[in-house]
This record gives sequence, structure tokens and C-alpha cells, in this order.
Amino acid sequence: ANAGGGELRDALQKVVALAGETRFDTLLTDAMSKREEIAGLIGAAVAGPDPFEEIEARLKRQLGVPGGATDDSLSEAMLGLVANDLAQRLHAALLEGSINDLKSADRLSEYLLATTNQAKSEALTAYLLTGKGEPFKNPMTKAVATAHPGLNELVKRAAEDAVTLLRQRLALKLASASAALLRLADAALGHYAHGKSRAAALDYDDLISRAAGLLTSAADTRWVLFKLDGGLDHILVDEAQDTSPPQWRIITALAEEFFADAGAGARLRTVFAVGDEKQSIYGFQGARPEMFQRIAREFEAQAASAAARFERVPLNRSFRTVAPVLGAVDAVFAAPAAGLTTGGETIRHEAHRIGQAGLVEIWPTEKTEDMPAAEPWSPLVGAGAVGAPERLAARIAGAIADWLAKGERLGSQDRPITAGDVLILLRKRQPFATVMIRALKARGLPVAGADRIRVTEQIAVEDLVSLGNFLLLPEDDLALAEVLVSPLIGLTDDDLFAAGHQRKGSLWSAFIARAGDDPRYAEAVESLKRWRSEADFLPPFEFYKRLLDRDGRRARLLARLGPEAGDAIDEFLNLAIRFDADEPPSLQGFLDWLSRAAPEIKRDMDQGRDDVRVMTVHGAKGLEAPIVFLPDTCSTRGAGSPALLALGDGEPLVWMMKDATILAPVAAARDANSDADRHERNRLLYVAMTRARDRLYVTGFEGVRPRGPGCWYDL
Repeated sequence: ANAGGGELRDALQKVVALAGETRFDTLLTDAMSKREEIAGLIGAAVAGPDPFEEIEARLKRQLGVPGGATDDSLSEAMLGLVANDLAQRLHAALLEGSINDLKSADRLSEYLLATTNQAKSEALTAYLLTGKGEPFKNPMTKAVATAHPGLNELVKRAAEDAVTLLRQRLALKLASASAALLRLADAALGHYAHGKSRAAALDYDDLISRAAGLLTSAADTRWVLFKLDGGLDHILVDEAQDTSPPQWRIITALAEEFFADAGAGARLRTVFAVGDEKQSIYGFQGARPEMFQRIAREFEAQAASAAARFERVPLNRSFRTVAPVLGAVDAVFAAPAAGLTTGGETIRHEAHRIGQAGLVEIWPTEKTEDMPAAEPWSPLVGAGAVGAPERLAARIAGAIADWLAKGERLGSQDRPITAGDVLILLRKRQPFATVMIRALKARGLPVAGADRIRVTEQIAVEDLVSLGNFLLLPEDDLALAEVLVSPLIGLTDDDLFAAGHQRKGSLWSAFIARAGDDPRYAEAVESLKRWRSEADFLPPFEFYKRLLDRDGRRARLLARLGPEAGDAIDEFLNLAIRFDADEPPSLQGFLDWLSRAAPEIKRDMDQGRDDVRVMTVHGAKGLEAPIVFLPDTCSTRGAGSPALLALGDGEPLVWMMKDATILAPVAAARDANSDADRHERNRLLYVAMTRARDRLYVTGFEGVRPRGPGCWYDL
């Protein structure tokens, strides 16, 4: 902050004070994700050398801050609403009234006795307005109002003016804080850009923005377009509904010359874009489904001016799904408010698989049972109760197991159902994915595991990391205990208790002492000693590779944790190879790097294996299955509201801090964002339903609160 001057230092102090220490990192990360918007706001600022002062001024105007208003001037205006002599008259009158009048008199006393403007302003606000910032319906009782004519009306007018002033003060605070946050984000992005420049690196967004800038900004880009134009005849755009505005700028720039020389004798050039607005589900990556139709209209106008042919080809025929499921899809999204298409057209599908059977079943939801609070002296009473997610997972696993055991047939293909025919789709991985996979394993059903996993959160990897921690520090009793009861060693909790209970020194010393009495302890100690000596000299990959393959620990891990643990183990080894190649190879360095990197892998779920698949709808885009379950349908909660929202296209971004939505422009932005989220949630449901080829099963689990209005289950 010091390098950025006083403005940056002041911005940092302001944002940290308002955000708090715990939320600052998240808030700044959210702000930095608005790179395109911040660049646009800076580019539009022309009044002076500091664009953020102009951004703050724009926000003040849009949020209703009077010209020239400051926090001090608004505070003085607040104090002027009730002068001291009026306050004393009110106080004397209220002392004649009921208990409620006396409470109001007490609040007014605090105003009269306050010694600073801030304290007086807060006390006056507490007297005039409720805790929700609204005027009291009756500032005084009828008896007091009758005895002192005119006072009640004066207080009501003062309260209305106080609401206006409070909103202006909030708007002033919001404008200043939002500009400060944007200044910090821009500075952080500048450091990030400098780091990329030093490393001669570009990220994905850079590739898009640089390409768009190359094709659209400077006059010398005509040469680039000329060179491209010489060998460019066809532009093909797939998944056009998920194309972002910067990506569309590249496409339209490339196609510009297609229409400029479309006269007689010109060679045939085509632009072909295929997409489905109803399947646009990547708004968090910048996709805007309305752009598909907007660009189509632009191309149509250019084609008309060049006397070229333009065609819109509707894609209403489904080659995947049978008519009964498609009929259910059409019924669910019959209301225009569903938000599947820009123009609100009625959804109508045609089935290519005419005459083939299918079904849609809606199962009752599983509800959370009210459990009495555990007594302090028996905290485990009720701990064995089975929750709604567990009961639902058991029902689904039971149905699948029953189909496989009885040889239930898939009518359209006249063959028995297999585990690979089943796809279980979720809105969010937690809390249901782990529960569902566990229920399938309990039934002995083959399951592919989760579609996306955090490597360091997998049990097999946690065991390998615990082993590394023990080898680096043998006095780490917890790490050793985790290793001893893991498949790497295979002792039981009773074995651990027998050796470790009432020990005098470290757990490692206790085990060494017991090694002569029990061959199982001796084998464990011998293995750990050998690994300690090897870990001192071998690079991390070579050490773990020997441990897993030569010493047979991979087989032990897979035997207890299931075959899906193999993906996590392989990725762990891949990370060890990468670390050995880039850094000085040491076990301590590798474990530290791994804990900070927190890598995540995405598994290929369209791999032809005969396993039940459990995955998110986002991950299932482009996949299909004869049988689809939708068990996560009762919640409407998304990832949470963004930290920053734009007041409109091209308008400044506002920090969505507490109480910000009492300002009408911010409330309108929040409502528009909520509508966009609801529409994308509906499109996600459309994608989920249309993954099913033959059968669709809809169910859900409810929490203590009733399911959210507009949830998938109700739709």
C-alpha cells in the first residue's frame, strides 16, 4: 500500500475496517474477478487523473447523495432535525405519559446528555426510528399528543427527514467504500499483471482480451485482419450459448470481412453457430445466453445488407430422450417466467425415438425429523438417528440394487438394467454426494465415485501425508496414530490404546518398547524405521512410489477404501513428480507445497465403465444415461450473493455491504441479480432433466426449514 501512495493506503484502511479481517481476502478476490468491469469503468473515466474519484462521484449521484454532501454535513443536518429547546419540550411532555412514553423520554435524555456529535446523532436516531430504521407509528401516546398539540406531528416529520438523511449517509459510505474496494482490486490486478509480465506468462482471460484487442482496437489491426482474411472461409462456433461477450467480440471481428465482400463472384464464406439458450449454465464464467440471440440479429442485419443468405434453424427434436420425459420437460417449463429463452417462447420438443417407452416418477421427499436437544450429561443420546439425506440415499441405493438383483429390463433396448445405466445428478456435491456414494458401496454396488475431488481431502492421500508428517517429526503422536490405524500399517484402535494408554513418553517410544512383545507391533516398527531412513535420501516421488508399489501399500489402501481411491493416489504421485521437477526435492518441501496448493482433479465420468455415476449437473453437461435420479431438488440456495454488483450495464460496481439494499438502486440491482440466478437455476434443471434417455426419478431431502419456494421439486 505504501508503494501506491496515500490514496491506496487510505483505501486499504477503509476496506479492512468495514470488511473485517476474516472477510477481507474473500472480498478482494471477488472484486478482482471483475477485471473486465473495472477496466471498463477506468476507461470511461475522463474527468481527471484519478479515475476512482470519478467512479465515486458517479456512485454518489446514482445513489442519491446531495451535491457537496459530506458525512459531517449530513450529521449536522440530522442534529438540526430536533433542536435542544424542542428536545427539552418533548422530554418534559413524555415524562407525563405512560411507560412507553417514559422509554422514549429515556432515549431523548441520552440525546440531551451526549457530548459529541456522533453520540448525539446516534441517540437521536434511536429516539426517532425503530431498530429497522423506520419511523415509529406513534411517537407518543394519544394522551400526551392531545395535551401538547403539534408535538406529535413535529416528531413524525423529523422522523421522515431522518430516514432520508440516514439513507444519504449510507449512500455516501457505500460510494466511498465501493470506490476504495475497486481501487484495491485494480492495484492487486496490477501486481498480478506485473508478475505475469516478468514470467512472460498469459492466463486464459489474457488470451481472450489480447485477441479481441488485436482484432478490434488499433488501426494497424487491419493488417492482421487482412492476413487472416486471406485464408479464412468458415467460422464454426459450438456451445454458442456459453460464449462470453469478449469471446463474441473476437468472432464478430473475424466475420466482419465475410459480409464486406459478399458480392457476385466472391468465394463462399459461412458463419455457423450452434447453441441452445436453454442450456446456458455457466454464468459464473461470464456466459450470457442473451448474447446468442443478439449476435444472431446482428449477423442477420449484416447478411441482409450484403444480400447474403441467413437462416435460423430451430433445434426442437431430441435424439436422446423419449417422449414421456420430454413431455414432462415441456410441462415443467410451460410458464414464460421460467427464463429458458430470451423471448419467453413456449418450450415444445419433438421426440426422435417415437414409440419407445419411458417414465417420470416423483417420489415423496425425505423430511428431517425434529430431535430433542441432547442433555449435557448424555450427549450421545440420539446421535444414532438417521438423517434425511442418509434415508434418501438408502432408498435410491435400494431401488438400484433391487433392479440389478431382479433383472429389471430397460424397455427401449430390451435388456437388463446395469449399474452403468444410472446417473445421479446433484445441484451441489455437498451434503449428498458422499452420503450417496457410501450408500451405494454399502449395497455392494459398483460406483465411480465423485466427479471432482480435492486431492488433499481424500482419505488415502491424508494417510500418506500423515505418514510424511510422522517421518519428519517422530514426536508427532497424532500423525503416528493416524498412520498406525490406517491401511498403511493396519492396526486397530484397541492395539493403539493398548500401546499408548498411560505411556510415559511419546507414542513412538511406547511402540518401540512394545515391539518385542507382539510381532504385529514389531512389523509396524520395522516398516516405519525403514521408511524413515529412505525418506531422508529419496525424492518425494521415488519414496512414495516405492512405498505404494514395492511395499504393497497401494493394494492395502484400495482394499479398504475402494478402487476409486486409485485416482487420488495417482494424482498424488503426479503432484510429487511435478514438485520434484520444479523444486529442490525434499519431503518437507513437498508436504508444505501440497498443503498450500490444495489441488483439485476432475475425473472423466464418460469412460464406459459399468459403474453408477454420482456427479453435479454442471459436470454432466454433454453426458446422458438411460436412467437419471434427481435427489437434490429441495434447496434454492446458490453459492451466495456476489460481493459486488453493477447498478446496470456499464455502470459502477457497488459493494453489497449490510443494509445496502435499503437504497432503491442497489435493491434493483440485487433483484435483477436474483432473477438472473433463478433463471440460470431453471436452465440447470432443464439440463438435468434432459440428461435422461428413458427414465427420470425426482425426489429430495428437506431440512428443518420448509423447502424453498420455486425449488426444483415444486416446479
